[in-house]
Amino acid sequence: MKKVVSFVMAAAMAASLVPATAFAAGEVSATAKVIGALEKGKDFDGVITEADAPELQFKVTSADYQATGGQTPTVDVTVTLDGAEFTADTNEEFAALVEAPGAITVATKDFAEDEVTYTFTGKFTKDDVVAIDLASEMTKVGVGKKATVSVDSKMVTADDLVYATIVDKGIKASIKKTVNVAVEEVTELYSKGLTIEPTVDGSYTTGTEFTMKLSKGFEFANTAVAGLADWKIDGNEATFTATTDDEFTLEGIKIEATTAKVGDVATIKITAKNVGTASVEVAKVVDYKVTLSVDEDEDIPVIYSGTDVNNTGLTDDSDHMTLEITAEESFPGAWSMRQGFNFTLPEGVYVADVDVIETENFVQNNVAAGTDEWEAAFKTAYKKADYTGFEFAKRVFDDVNVTLDRDPATVTFQLQLVADPTFEGDVVLGFEGSLVDKQEVTVAKFVKPYTVKAEQNDVIIDYRNTKIETPIVITEAEAGLWDTNAVFTLTVDRGDMIQFEDDATFAVNEDSGLELKDKKTEDGELAFAIKSESDDEAAVVTIKDIELFMQRNVPAGAYNLKVATSMSTAYDKAALYAADGKDNNIIDDVSDYSNTVKEAFINVVTGGRDQDNLFTTKVVVPVGESYLIAGEEKVELDVPAYISAAGYTMLPVRAVSKALGVNTNNVLWSAEARTVTIMYGQRIITMTVGQKVVYINGSAIPSSAAPEITGDRVFLPMRDLATALGVTDITWDAATKTATMNGSK
Repeated sequence: MKKVVSFVMAAAMAASLVPATAFAAGEVSATAKVIGALEKGKDFDGVITEADAPELQFKVTSADYQATGGQTPTVDVTVTLDGAEFTADTNEEFAALVEAPGAITVATKDFAEDEVTYTFTGKFTKDDVVAIDLASEMTKVGVGKKATVSVDSKMVTADDLVYATIVDKGIKASIKKTVNVAVEEVTELYSKGLTIEPTVDGSYTTGTEFTMKLSKGFEFANTAVAGLADWKIDGNEATFTATTDDEFTLEGIKIEATTAKVGDVATIKITAKNVGTASVEVAKVVDYKVTLSVDEDEDIPVIYSGTDVNNTGLTDDSDHMTLEITAEESFPGAWSMRQGFNFTLPEGVYVADVDVIETENFVQNNVAAGTDEWEAAFKTAYKKADYTGFEFAKRVFDDVNVTLDRDPATVTFQLQLVADPTFEGDVVLGFEGSLVDKQEVTVAKFVKPYTVKAEQNDVIIDYRNTKIETPIVITEAEAGLWDTNAVFTLTVDRGDMIQFEDDATFAVNEDSGLELKDKKTEDGELAFAIKSESDDEAAVVTIKDIELFMQRNVPAGAYNLKVATSMSTAYDKAALYAADGKDNNIIDDVSDYSNTVKEAFINVVTGGRDQDNLFTTKVVVPVGESYLIAGEEKVELDVPAYISAAGYTMLPVRAVSKALGVNTNNVLWSAEARTVTIMYGQRIITMTVGQKVVYINGSAIPSSAAPEITGDRVFLPMRDLATALGVTDITWDAATKTATMNGSK
C-alpha cells in the first residue's frame, strides 16, 4: 500500500499535562479525499485488507488557535462507512490505521462496525496530513456496488467519498496531453501516445477486436501504426486487434481536421468488442497564431530601478532577470517568418543581457537553429530597434516546410533588465508583427530604491541666506537596502545662479540604525554618504535648515530639485546588450531620463532687477477668437475671450500665463477658495470668483468686475487684471470687438 509521508511540523511540541480544550469551528480547516480508490471485478469477495486499503486523507489548509491558559486543543473526527464495515474492532486496531504528524496524539471512542470517532490532541499546522487506512469489508458484492466514506467534524466534513467499486469488464482510455491542429491540416497525437487499459483484469484478451471512431469533422490520416499489423482506417474509423490482455499504448496516430472549424475538439470513441467503450479528447482545432506566455505560478521579480545589474550602492542581490518568457506557435508551421516581428519594452527600460533557455523546431538557412542562432538574432534585433526593444527582420528564420508530423516551434528566454531611476511599475513585454497577433505579458516589476519628498517654496530674491522653510525628506525603500558608502547629491536647476548654503542639518530616524558620513555642502550641492546600513526599520533622512545663495539676476520662475546617487552613476555606465563598443555602448548613450525629484522646488516670485511697472508687452485680444497676440507671438487658446453681461472683456485664466510670459507655476487656482493667484515680478495678484476686489501684495483694491466661471472654466476681467499689473494703456475697438493692453507699444 502506498503511504503518504506526513508533513513534519516546524517545531515539535512538548507533551502537555494540562487539560485539553476542544477548539471552535473555523480554527482549523482541512480538506478530505480518498487516495488509491479500488476498482474490482465482479468476482471480488468484498474484503479490503490493510495491505490493499485506500487511504482517507485530511490535509490542513489553515490553523488559527484561540485557546488560552496552556490548554492543548483537541478535535473529534467521526468517520462513517456506507456499503462496508470496518474490520478493526478494538481501540488498538483502529489507532493502528492512522498516520498523523508527530505532534498529534490519536485516540478512539464510540467505535462500531461502520463508524468510529477519532480524537486528535495537539496543534495542527498548515499542510499537516493525516492518513487513515480504510481496511474494511463491503456488505454487498456485485457489479455496480460501492463502498463510500463520510467525515464529520469541526475541521472538515465530506460526504460519500467512493473508495471501492465493483465493476464489470470494460476499458479505459487516456492521453497525457491534447494537441492542436489547424483547419484542413494533419497532426500527430501527443508523443506519449494513447493508452488503453482494462477496467479489471481479464476484461479483454489478446486478439480482441477494437474499433476507434473520431468525432465529426476529423479523419484518421496514417495507414500504419507501429506494433499493429492489422491497423486499418476508413475515414473517421480505424480498426485493429489487441496484442495483449494488459494495458497498451498506441503511438504515432495521425488525424486530419477535414471539415472541423476553429474551436472544435477531436474525440476518439474506442470500442472493444463484447467488452465496453471509452472516449478521450485528443486534439483541438486552433487558428494560425503564436502565443506569448509566462509561468503564472511564479512570482513577478521585483527589481530596483536606477541601478546596474550589480546593484551598485544597494545590498540587494537581485539578478535583474525577468520571468521565463515563452513564444510558441499553435501548431507546426503557424509562425510565419515572411514578415518581421517585434518584442517591445516600456520607455526607460533597457536590456543588459538575454538568456535563450530553450528552442525547438526552428530552421535557419535549411539547418536546424538552436539557442546560439536565437541569441545572435536577439542581438541584431536589439541594435536594429536602437536599444529600445527587439526588431526582428523578415525571414530571420526559415518558414518551416512542414509535414506537420512534429511538435510546434517554441522559444523560451529571459531578459536581464535595468531601468531609469524615474521608472516605476510593471514591465510589460509586447509582441507584435504583421503576421502575429498583438500580445502583452508582464515579466518584471521595478520599484525605486528611495523616494524624495519636498514642497514648493515661493521665494523673493535675496542675495544670501534665503531660507527654505520646508525640509527635504529621503526615505529608503526597505530596511538595509542602501549599501555602505552609497552617496546622495542634491542640486537645484541653474546651479550657477542658485546654490545651497553651508548650514543645512541632516537627521536620521533613530530606529533605523543608519548612520551618515561626509555630510556637506560643496559647490552649492547638498551631499551625504552612508556610513552604516539600516537594520530594524527603513531609514528616513531629513534635511532642514536649508538656505540658498542666489544671484541677484535670477529670472523669476520655477527651478527643480534634482538628485544624483552612486546608484545612478553606475547605472549610467552600465553596458547595453549587444553593444559594439563604439556607439550606443552604455546606458548614458541612449537614455535621456530626468533626475528631477521635485518640480518647482524653488519658485522665484520676484526676478532680479525687477521694476514695479514691468508689464509693457502689447496684448491684443479679439473677442470670440481662439487666439490672442502677445507682442509678436500668436497664442492659441482652447476657449475664446467673451464679453460679460456687464460689458467687460473676460479672459480665460489659462491664457494669462501665456499672455504675460510667466511660468505656469506662477498662475495658481484654488478650487476650494475659488481664487486665482498670479505672481509676476514684485506683485502677487489675487482675485476671487464673484468678488469685485483685487488684492495686490495683500492690499485690497476695488475692481470694476469679478472673475466668472463659465463652462467649468475660470475667466478674469481683462481691464482689472491690466490695472493690477500697472498697465494704464487699455483700449476697446467696438467695430472689431478687440481689447488691447499697451496698444502704443
